[in-house]
Amino acid sequence: DRAYYALLLTQARDKNYVVQTDDSLIRTAVQYYDSMKDNKMQAQAYYLWGSVCRDKNKQTEAIEKYIRATDFAQKAADKVLLGRIYANAGYIYYLQEFYAKADSIYRQAEQISIQLKDTSLQISSLTMQGSMQLYQKDYQQAEKKLLQAESLLKDVRQNAIKANVFSALSTLYTRTGKSTKALQYAKQNFKLQKDTLHCYRTFLELGDAYYQTGQYDSATIYIRKSLSSSSYSTKEAAYMRLADIARAQGDISWSLNMEQLYSTYKDSTNLSRQRTGIIETEQTIEMLHQQTLYESYLKEYRYYILCSILIGIGSIYLLRKRYLKKFHQQRQKALLKEKELRSQYLFVKEETKQKEEQIAALQQKIIQKYIDEVQKEQMQKELEKLNKQHIVLLKKVLEYSDVYNKMKQIISDCKEHGISKVTLTDDEWIRFMAEIEKTGTLSKLAVEYKFSKNETHYCYLLFTDFSIKERMQILKIAHATLYRTEQRICRKMNVPYQANELQKLLKSITNSTPTDT
Repeated sequence: DRAYYALLLTQARDKNYVVQTDDSLIRTAVQYYDSMKDNKMQAQAYYLWGSVCRDKNKQTEAIEKYIRATDFAQKAADKVLLGRIYANAGYIYYLQEFYAKADSIYRQAEQISIQLKDTSLQISSLTMQGSMQLYQKDYQQAEKKLLQAESLLKDVRQNAIKANVFSALSTLYTRTGKSTKALQYAKQNFKLQKDTLHCYRTFLELGDAYYQTGQYDSATIYIRKSLSSSSYSTKEAAYMRLADIARAQGDISWSLNMEQLYSTYKDSTNLSRQRTGIIETEQTIEMLHQQTLYESYLKEYRYYILCSILIGIGSIYLLRKRYLKKFHQQRQKALLKEKELRSQYLFVKEETKQKEEQIAALQQKIIQKYIDEVQKEQMQKELEKLNKQHIVLLKKVLEYSDVYNKMKQIISDCKEHGISKVTLTDDEWIRFMAEIEKTGTLSKLAVEYKFSKNETHYCYLLFTDFSIKERMQILKIAHATLYRTEQRICRKMNVPYQANELQKLLKSITNSTPTDT
């Protein structure tokens, strides 16, 4: 309650143009609302603190408070207050001759006034923009802004706002040599003054306008009245104009005296300006603002990094869980398949063994002498039938073997990825060769003709249904290497090489060799 009371009291004094030189009251409000982190109330407190500093002629401190107030007002989206802050801060920059900065601020204030449909703020913003163009000698643009402001006066009742527009127009036409208009607007400005005894700046403008029309007596009267002002800049301008009047009337001595006083007050005016302090304040606040932004970004960055790490860990956990589940399912499936294949393999293996026993028994009967030719012919047909069944069973045994399925895995990998990391061990090749050929003929040939390990493996692969490409993938050799392997085998066996004839040769050799019984 105490802070809010301090805020309201300071605000009431500011609205009623009461000069405040003690900031202890508003400090209470600032400290309280800073602790509460209430952006809207912080903006109001800092704005009013800036206004008190302005009344104390501490322009540097005022600018600092206005900048802070601007930041809070923007966060609170309080455009009404933001417009007031811009109007006051812009005026200080204008007084200190930071025209570019002031112009930028007043342009922002104008945009806010249009959004809020605040005619008074719009007129003030246009008037100040025109005044800055005037001091920068852009008279055409200054007149455009000031006449635009004048066109809006019909919508306002505040005499102070109207007086400011007329004052600026009077100064413009004085500078451009339009003395009649200058005097007209100076008189209109004077009529609107609430206090016609202490309106020193208005006296100066009236005197200036009379000087432009050649009415030196009237000009002197009003300019002398303006000398009671406490403003160095007003006195500076007044003595400069009195020097001009004295010179025009031929009083050189008096003119020199006035010029000396003009120089004195010009120096005082320059000394009273707080440009350096304002620049340093802006730099300090900008540095603090950048530091705050950096800390904010750093905090946000750390937050995002933490979130990313947590998301990453969560994703890895879910992916690993999914992978393990899939791996477990595939492993279970593989185990079931392996179990089924093993069962089928053992069944077919047993069936093959029985078939081999039947073939052996039938061969034994055929060679007995007491069997006539008709019986032999019937038995021979039965033997051929059993041999065909035996070949089919051998193929099934091979298909159900784990080595054969490993070869199929190699082929599948090469088809999908172009390469396979799966390889057959020496023990697996031995098992494979045992399943391919029962007579031992191929192994004897390998020993007799001194085949290399790869050449031996290739010979056994010729007894399968694998294509040339699939044989290359299983042996992990190139196309050219495969044909060179066939050529070496033929050379070692002392037979001429013919493409695709090695397979026929080897099968004919094994078929001509009787099965061991």
